[in-house]
Amino acid sequence: MSGYQASTTIFLQPEEFAHDEQSRLGRANGNTYQRKPGIPNVHDGQIMVRLKKKRFIILDYGYVPNNHDGEIAKAVPHISIPAGAGTAKCATKDCPRVGVPVLMYDSQPNEPLSLYLRGGMCFSCQRALNEKRRTNRKRKSEGHPAEVRIGDGDLRSVGSGSVNNCSRFKFNGQPVELNPDAVVINGPVGGTRTRGPGYRCPEIGSDLIRIVTDLSNETLSLMHSSASGGPQSVMAVNSMYQRAFLSVSKATFLLTQWKASWDEDMSANIAQATAAEAAAASANFDSRILDEAVKNNMTAPIHAQGLPDQIGFSGHVPGAGPAPGATMGLMMPEATKSNEKNTSQVEV
Repeated sequence: MSGYQASTTIFLQPEEFAHDEQSRLGRANGNTYQRKPGIPNVHDGQIMVRLKKKRFIILDYGYVPNNHDGEIAKAVPHISIPAGAGTAKCATKDCPRVGVPVLMYDSQPNEPLSLYLRGGMCFSCQRALNEKRRTNRKRKSEGHPAEVRIGDGDLRSVGSGSVNNCSRFKFNGQPVELNPDAVVINGPVGGTRTRGPGYRCPEIGSDLIRIVTDLSNETLSLMHSSASGGPQSVMAVNSMYQRAFLSVSKATFLLTQWKASWDEDMSANIAQATAAEAAAASANFDSRILDEAVKNNMTAPIHAQGLPDQIGFSGHVPGAGPAPGATMGLMMPEATKSNEKNTSQVEV
């Protein structure tokens, strides 16, 4: 592999790189092979990268495409020319190298565009960022809090910006600006649990008290170790700091879960109390209606019996009650005429 020599065309024949892919690149995801060396502080040269599912790509940071190359890229799906390819500078602060390469070949062009083409960084900076992310994921899987570093390079790699040393992120679809020293706890930390059935305020509170007790002891040990000084204390302080930071992260997360659980329980209690009050009010209303109906049914016959007394009959003094031996009651006019007719027939 000699010094970098710019390609004369964007179109690579498969036989040009077949041996490199088979014998020099390797099969593991993340393997790389430098096909052409870069120029210091200018660009990273031409690099072959192995991706997932046996996919591989060839990136050229030193090739500057022309109009004819653009026509080739439109016709050949394995080739791509991102905006700024070969000319745009690396997005990392103070890095002078080219940040956008030309995709000379993609073995699986139907797959999403690689981060090396989307990140806006030179190969060296993008590679370093990938390693940092991989380390953070490993630390998180081992129960250690992932280091959150907010800087221009990291932000630009995820499409964010930096304004007045404040980092922009999106939370619930809304842009939020975080200070450079912000600490973000993204979900359960170090084996903690999210609230749910069987894990409510009493259980969360018990775990929270235990972790806060551990945090107090770890913080005291950290303060004592830091006061002793000396080269031997560096590793001890770093280890104690990691344990204390993990505990405080756990405690913070569990405290939010305890409060959310308490709020949910209070809302449920208020809803139950409101429903009980509504049911009691409905029952009282139904009881009053029933009592009124029974009372009306009981007083109706009394009024009917008192009606003849108010009208008065022959030989009866109004208000004196029924006359002795009187059996006459109220009758309809038709019934009265019938009785009169029968009486006249008897007298004849």
